[in-house]
Amino acid sequence: MRRTSTLTVPVGQGWHDHTCWFHAGPQSWREVLVPFFAEGVARREALLYISDKSLEELTEDLERLPDRDELSRTGQLTLMSMGPARGMAGEQLLADQMDTVRRAADDAVAAGYERLRLAAESAHPIQGRADAVRFVQSELVMDELVARTPVVLLCGYDGRYVDHRAAAALAFVHPLRQRSTFGAGSGLYADPKDIETWRVHGELDLASREVFGIALDALPVRGDLHIKLDELDFIDVGGVHALAELAERIAPRRLVLHDPPTALRRIVELSRDEFPAMRRVVAEG
Repeated sequence: MRRTSTLTVPVGQGWHDHTCWFHAGPQSWREVLVPFFAEGVARREALLYISDKSLEELTEDLERLPDRDELSRTGQLTLMSMGPARGMAGEQLLADQMDTVRRAADDAVAAGYERLRLAAESAHPIQGRADAVRFVQSELVMDELVARTPVVLLCGYDGRYVDHRAAAALAFVHPLRQRSTFGAGSGLYADPKDIETWRVHGELDLASREVFGIALDALPVRGDLHIKLDELDFIDVGGVHALAELAERIAPRRLVLHDPPTALRRIVELSRDEFPAMRRVVAEG
C-alpha cells in the first residue's frame, strides 16, 4: 500500500509519493517548489520541472534553488514547457506527455540517479464539474505512472483559479495533500502492483459523495475495472449508488470490488434483482 496523509511542508517524500499542493500565486509556489527540489538534490535524484508556462518563467521559479545553473548544465535538472495543461490535453496528447515522463524516469535511473523527482504546475482555471473531471482524469493517469515507476511527484495548482469543488476532487485523487480541509480522511489512488486496479481508503459519506462521483467518472477504463476496498472504513448509500452507476457506465466490462466491507457486499447481493446495474458488480475476497 502507498502512503496516504496530509503534509505541512513539501519535503520528506519518497518512492511512489504523489502530492497535491494549492498555492496562491508565483511567490507562494516558489516557496514550495525550491525546498522540494533542494531535497531531491541532496538525495541524488534527477529533477524535472514541467508546466504550461514559458521556459523563462520556469527558470525564474527556480531562481533561489542553489546551483540551479550548474544543475541544468550537468543534466540533473531539466525544465520543460509542456502545453496545453494536462486537464485540457486530448487523450493522445496526454498519453504522449505520460510517455515523456516515463522516459525521463528511465533515463534518470540509467544515469545513476536514485529516482526522478518531478514537479508539475498549472495555473489554468478549473471551474465547474466538467473541468474537474478532465483534470482529475489526467491526475489518475499520472498516478498510475507514479505508482509503478521510480517517480516522486508534486502537483501544483494555483488555488486562485480553482473552485472549491474542483480543488476537493483533485485532492481526493492524490495520496498526499497539504490541506486537511479537502477531505484528508478519504481518497482514491492507483494500486502499485496490479494494473487496472484502484484503491479507495477512508470514509465515503455525504461530505465526500460529490468528489467520489467525480473520481469515478474520471477513472480510465480499458477493460474490467478493479477496486480494492480493504482500506475503506465506511460507505453510505450514496457511495453505493455511485458504484452502481459506474458499473452501468462501463458495461459490458465488469466492476470487480475486492474485499468490500460486509455491509456493502450484502447490499450488492440483495439489490441485484431491483437494480440491474448491480448484476454487473462482482464482489470478491
